[in-house]
Parts: sequence; C-alpha cells; structure tokens
Amino acid sequence: MELLSPAGNLETALAAFDGGADAVYCGLGRFNARERAENFTPESLGKLLEYARSNGKKVYLTLNTLVWEKELGNLFEELLALDKLRPDALIVQDAGVAAIVRKYFPALPLHASTQMGIHNSAGVKVAENLGFKRVILERQVTLNELREIVRNTPLELEVFLHGSLCCSLSGRCLLSHYLYGESGNRGRCKQPCRRAFSGKNGSALRILSPADLAGNSLLEELDKLKIASLKIEGRLRTPDYIWKTARAYRILLDNPGDPAAVKEAENIFRTVPGRKKSTGFYFQSDWKKLVDPAESGAFGECAAKVEKVIRAGMTVKILSSLHLGDRLRVMPPSGGEGESFTLATLENRRKEKLIRGRSGETLFIPGSFRAAPGHEIRRIGENGFDFSRRAAALPGYRRLIGLKLAVSAQCFRAEIPRISGIWECRTDFLPAEKHPLEAQNLQDIFSAGTPEGFAVKNVDVSLDGRFFVPAGTLKSLRRSCWEFFAPLLVEKDFFADHPEKMENFYAETHPQNSAEIRSISTLPENIFIVPPFVPETELIKVSNDISNAYTSGCRDFAATGWHAFEMLKKYHDITIHAVYPFHISNSFAVKLAAELGADTVAVTPECEESSAELLKQNSPLPVIKDKAPVPLLVSRLPLAKGVWRSIENRAFKIEERDGISYLYGVKSP
Repeated sequence: MELLSPAGNLETALAAFDGGADAVYCGLGRFNARERAENFTPESLGKLLEYARSNGKKVYLTLNTLVWEKELGNLFEELLALDKLRPDALIVQDAGVAAIVRKYFPALPLHASTQMGIHNSAGVKVAENLGFKRVILERQVTLNELREIVRNTPLELEVFLHGSLCCSLSGRCLLSHYLYGESGNRGRCKQPCRRAFSGKNGSALRILSPADLAGNSLLEELDKLKIASLKIEGRLRTPDYIWKTARAYRILLDNPGDPAAVKEAENIFRTVPGRKKSTGFYFQSDWKKLVDPAESGAFGECAAKVEKVIRAGMTVKILSSLHLGDRLRVMPPSGGEGESFTLATLENRRKEKLIRGRSGETLFIPGSFRAAPGHEIRRIGENGFDFSRRAAALPGYRRLIGLKLAVSAQCFRAEIPRISGIWECRTDFLPAEKHPLEAQNLQDIFSAGTPEGFAVKNVDVSLDGRFFVPAGTLKSLRRSCWEFFAPLLVEKDFFADHPEKMENFYAETHPQNSAEIRSISTLPENIFIVPPFVPETELIKVSNDISNAYTSGCRDFAATGWHAFEMLKKYHDITIHAVYPFHISNSFAVKLAAELGADTVAVTPECEESSAELLKQNSPLPVIKDKAPVPLLVSRLPLAKGVWRSIENRAFKIEERDGISYLYGVKSP
C-alpha cells in the first residue's frame, strides 16, 4: 500500500519523504482545496518533481476546487504548465476540469478527489469509464461498505488514514460560504465546524467538530482489501507533524504485527499535536461519540493563555512549556482560524531573553498579534524540524528526453525524438580482442553530461559489430553529441501542440455565435430524484426504486451524484436532469454531464451570478433553476437537532431524515 502524505511547501514535502511517505499531494496557488497553505509555484513544484523522480517517489497535484466559467482561461494556462512538468497525477473535483484534461491533456493521469463525493461502486464505475486511474473515496464510507465496494470494482481506491475530519459529506458543505462568504468548494474554507454555536439555552457548544482520525488500528484490514493508497490529511500542518505521522505509519507498515514496532509508533503518535483521536467514520457504532460538543475544536496543545496585550506584544501564562522555534497559533475561545507564528523571542519581566518557558511562568512575547486576554496559545508545531536549507539547495527541474544511438566501428549517430537535427561522427575503431564495446557502456556514458535543464530518460542503443573504444574517447564523443544538441533543445519542440491547443480551447470557450440562454423555470413535478447518498449496501434497493418509478410511467430523473448516471444509463427514453450536489460550475462540466446522459443541468448554488450567466451563454444544454431548499451541510452523523446561532448571530437549523443530518439556513425575523 502506498503511504501518501500532504505537502504544503517544499519543506513539508521533504519531511514527508524523510519520514517514509511513498508519495505526497500538493497544490499550486490557485484551484486547490487548501489555498490558505503556502503551496507551490511551478518552479518549486519542478524541484519537488525532480527530487521525487530521483528518489523513486511520486507527486500528485491537487486541482480539486470548482472553477467558474470566467476562470477557465487561467485554468488552461495552469494545465499547460503542468503538462510540461508532468506530475504523477492530477486530483480533481470539478467535472469541467476533468473534461478539459481528458480532451486536451490525456497524458496527465486523473484521480477523483474525495470532493467528488464518490461513495459506492456505481460512482467508481463512472469514474473508471471516464478514464480516471484512481478514486479517493468519500470519508464517510464505513469499513463494511468499503469491503463491498472493493469487491465490486477493480479500480484503484484511496482512503483517508489520519488527520482532521470534515463533519459534512465531501463537496456538500456550504456553511463557510453561508457564514463568511468563503467557499470550502473553492479552497477557502474558514472552518466554521470548529467554532462554538449557541442553542436555546444559550450555551456555546461545538456541535459540528468531529474528533481526528487515527487509523493505525485499521492497517491490517486495509491491507487485506488491497487499498492502493492510504492518505494522511494536513496540507496546513508543520514539518514536524508531517515527518512524525509519516514515520509512525512507515514503521507500522514495514513491521506488521510486531509489538515493538507498535510501541515505537505509539510513542511517536503521542508527540503529534491534534484533537481527540478516533477511527473516524469506519465504524457506524462509533458515530455518536465522534462529535463531543464539550471538546475544543482547536488543533494542537494549549501551551499558554494570553493575559495582556499591548502594542509591543503580549503577556502570557505558560500552561505546559514554550520553546524558541515552536510554531504557535493564537486562538479565540470561541474557535476560528487564529493567527499562526513562529516563536522567535521570549522574555521574562526583567526583559531577559529566554530559550524556553516552563509551566506556571508569566512571560512576554514581543510582536504584533491579533489577540485579547483569554485567547489560547496553541502549539501546532515543534522546533527541531527545519528542512528549509535542504529545500533551498534542491536542484531545478530537468526535462526528460530520450536518445537513440546507432553505433558501428565506422560511425556514431544520435537523434532525439521530436528534435530536428542528427548528430553524426565518423570513427575508425579496431576489432576487439578482449573488451568489446557493449550497449550498457553506451547507455551509462551517454546518460550523463546532458545540457542544463535536461536529463536522459532512456538511451536506445543499436550496436553493430565487436570493436574496442577507449573510455576517454567515449566521453569525448558524448561531449560532442551534447554540444551539438544543446542549442536544439528548445522547449517549444517538446510541446509543439500547445499553441494549437490554446487556439482550439479559446474557440471552444468563446463561440462566435453564443447560444441563446435556455432556461427551465423549475424541475418537472413528476420526477424521481436519485438520492445523493446511496451506500453500497443500498444500491440494489435504490435501483429497484428507479425501476418501479420507470414502470409507473416516470420519465424525468434527477441525477444528484456521479453514481446516478450509472444507475440510469440503461433507460434510453428518459430525461436526466443533473442537479446539485452534482456540481455544474462551468460549460465543460455541462459537456461532461451531457456525455454521461444529462439533458438539462442546474448551476451549483455557490456560483456567483456573473459566472452563472456566462455559463448559461456557453452551455450546450438547457439550464434549470432548481428552487428546492439547499442544505448548507449534510452528514451521516447524528448531529444535535434544533436551531443554532453563530457568534455573528447567523442562524441555522439541523434536521434528521432517514438517518442523515441536514443543516439549513434560517432567515432572521
């Protein structure tokens, strides 16, 4: 099984690999679900890819947010850059992004993000048919359901193993956008689930904050199921967190059933900051205990509390300990994002500089902080895990090229695929008595000495005859070869199709004769809505419900998720309406929905008005205005029912139907 770690920057990527991760997932500055992370630039991503390639590791790039119509040009430019860098896979949520990659960049493998909400074998089948190489399953799939899914699909599956959990089903939380105008589906979640909400009795409770996942007890079962990849959550985490979690799981994976390894891993886990640990959603019997409203939703150990704040800094009371270099976060008691900083200076009352603070001491931290008395100082990372120097020293990305060598005693000849020009050197070597030139010698010699920015992927050798070539002469021939090709290795020759792709894409997104905006006011009244969440164990039942509806004369069906298209595909005289929570965020998402069988679509609820109008202009299908109330959050957990208010006095209510909790906004009186 692959051990997959998060990487918010080069330092944490190196920490993950040093800890024992086989692969990392990371994002660029835009179009990824952790825009608050430092993230990568194309240059730093290139360095990471070069390091990973040289060390037998993999790098997956996240493009796992919804993309609006007006952003498609920027997305395409990013894909052009990624086509040159070639990460091992792209992790995507948006159906439109998947459609663009499939059409214009088929060499980039696709992984279905957990944000796609795929949770049964029907959804996995749709992804497989679309060419996805792997599906990252919905986090709220139980272990029993996972066993059934594995039995019913050959596709690679990835599951979450460790880290923070979302209360909501993936891709179905609109609460951050509702409360703060920042969408989790757009990578800007303000984590309202970690905050306290007040109920009828006025008490502030964290009713939406689940415990963290720690899946170390599940490794044997996941191995039996042949899960392809085990994922650690945490692209906002520090290098010490990343190294420790990777190291602990590496020990367990490499030493199954070894009590000494279990003890060593447990000792590491004890030093990892986090919330209360659980087995997440894997066991339905534990769901009632997964959210403890009395627990703090904050991450990390509460190391100190703020007593006083002045312009020059803040006075704090140490609760455990502080050490220079610790990564800290100032948190209000009600929860929230807080402000993170690295502890660089620590002073006592006499303004003497200290290296560490001990429990019970009252000390001063200089600086400017958004803090107030009573705020918590939480340690989210320890000192001693500095990978910055190694990250800064990493070499740049080298493009892989192939070299074809045709060699005889009379002539050395070389060419590079897609590069014009052939190097040729006339020679006159004598027959070999003892040490004839071998293909392996040529491969070893000509793989080195490449021009800057390039590396040889493979040397294809055609060797004619048995003759001897001195080692020094071979190196001289290699130097002549690469000096010849150096000025010819121009990037455009490797991606000569990019200008044409850009031209075709631009024409597709800017049609000369924009289609008339075709809208249907509402969904038909007599419509069967395929449930958005269909556990694997209920697929047959829901399929029978669909069949009964069809037999009864129903011809309108709402596809609310990827699985619905698989369940409806055998009915050829029906109308399929693709509606939320199947996200339609751009015209390419419409095209993919049409490919799957949709006849009409509804725009995803968070889409801003200007982008929605532009989408409608470019949509090849009629666009529905779905007037059904949209839940702000949906969970399989038994959440606390009733009306709740945020600290900003925004109200919402929680209802439960058929074992699913729904959270709806409440209008102010």
